[in-house]
Parts: sequence; C-alpha cells; structure tokens
Amino acid sequence: MSRTAGKTGSVPVLRIVDVNLNRLTEGLKVVEDVVRFGLEDHALLESVRALRTRVGTRTRALRRRAISSRGSERDLGRGDRFDRTRRQSLDAVLAANFKRAEESARVLEETLKLVEPKQAAFFKAVRFRLYDLEKAAVERRLR
Repeated sequence: MSRTAGKTGSVPVLRIVDVNLNRLTEGLKVVEDVVRFGLEDHALLESVRALRTRVGTRTRALRRRAISSRGSERDLGRGDRFDRTRRQSLDAVLAANFKRAEESARVLEETLKLVEPKQAAFFKAVRFRLYDLEKAAVERRLR
C-alpha cells in the first residue's frame, strides 16, 4: 500500500476518483446512445441525458482536481488481457454499461466520503437514479 493511501486527498484516493468519474460518464454515454438509437425512447433518452449532464456539471471542479493524479500509462488494468468480454447483443451492451455506471457511482460514493462528503451523497443519489433508469430501460425492451 502506498504511504499516502490513507491520507485525505492523497494521490491514490484522487486516482480512484478520476478513474471512476471516467467510467461513470463513459457508461452513461454508452447507455444514452443505446437508448437513443437502439430503444428509440425519447423520454428515457431525455432522462439519461439529463443525468449525464448533471453529473458533468456537478463534477467539473472535482474532475479538474482529480485529473492531476491520473496515471493511465502505468495503470495495472490497461491492456487486452483485462478485457476479454464479448457482447452478444445491444441489450448486453446496455446492461453492462448500466452496471458499469452504477458500480462507478458506488465507488465514488464510498471514496468521496474521505475527501468530499457532500459529493458522496450526490453519487448515492446518482446510483439510485441509475437503478430507476435501468428498470425503465428493461421494461421498455420487454414491451
């Protein structure tokens, strides 16, 4: 463990924040595009887009702070050996990216308790909103 791993505002904490902000917004963008072009559901699209925009606006300052800790060139998760998942359908892409966004929101919620508790509460709300949107998307596919 890094000698700064437990310190508030440390590089490892900010690196976790940076990675998960990226995962969350990437996952939301994939969901948005699948809803837009795959489900063609205008109301659901507006809801997903509104959440993605809200996350982007609310995290602008946090992202600027966290990006300085980025170490993508030495990230242990980088490389093909960690990404062997094949998607079989657009539904699988949608499901995987909802989970990706939900998991990232949870990591942000937990990690930000160390450095910005108010932001942690925001990500809890984001996570629960994602659960609702995922349910709506699944129900839309079943119709």
